[in-house]
Amino acid sequence: MMRKKTIFTIDIYEKYNFLNDTEIDKIINSINPNDLGHYDYFTGNHKTTYVNMSDNAYILDHHKDIEDKIMNEVYLPNQRMQDSWINIQGEGSTLKYHKHPGSIISGIVVLKADEHSSKLVFKNPSTEETKEMTLTTGLLLMWPSYLMHGSGDSVNKSKDRAVLSFNTWEK
Repeated sequence: MMRKKTIFTIDIYEKYNFLNDTEIDKIINSINPNDLGHYDYFTGNHKTTYVNMSDNAYILDHHKDIEDKIMNEVYLPNQRMQDSWINIQGEGSTLKYHKHPGSIISGIVVLKADEHSSKLVFKNPSTEETKEMTLTTGLLLMWPSYLMHGSGDSVNKSKDRAVLSFNTWEK
């Protein structure tokens, strides 16, 4: 008789209250409205700096103190920040499942979330099983970049669900 043996698990890392209100306000207030655009990974009312940041900069290029704080929490050695951007979702928006090829670690820092915000849903690449994460303001999450994630069936019902997203690469 053949026996099943599980040899791999997928870990994600979380830290609540990672950023305080002052740090969050500093990031939000630094967003240039001209840097916000639309991206096809979203449906509905959304804005992102992913495609429009001026001077080919990333959001954390303007917040090295926050970048350093994030990098101090990275769970693998020899990583560097590759890219970072802000996603703002309004009422009725969703985030399509996706992953970040070429990156090692992907993550978010939640800048604004409430009880009406859509969940972050992870999809197991082997079994298609999903797990939902409820987002709270100040939360830092990190996971392997190959892990599919999006909002699944969870539609955002909050006015402004704002997330700072990032990827790391090996040094």
